[in-house]
Amino acid sequence: MSAERIFQSLPSDPDPWMTSGTPAEIREFAIESLRWQAQEIIDEVLCSNEPGEELARARLRRCVARNPGMPERALLEQLMTSRGRPGI
Repeated sequence: MSAERIFQSLPSDPDPWMTSGTPAEIREFAIESLRWQAQEIIDEVLCSNEPGEELARARLRRCVARNPGMPERALLEQLMTSRGRPGI
């Protein structure tokens, strides 16, 4: 499956990757864990001071702005749009 198709079908919760009998607490923990990890990655990228990475940081800021409260989607969007672009 291509990254574009994955992004388009990315659910807001991890149900597709869990069995139907998975408790709600586990599902909630999984999505919160994913969000936390994505936010940590975003924070690290945005804290960088490397001049050659400014374009990538600007793109990431736009992705974050388009996906408020969903850092996992913002990070995925950034990764998909930056494939093959210089300065990433």
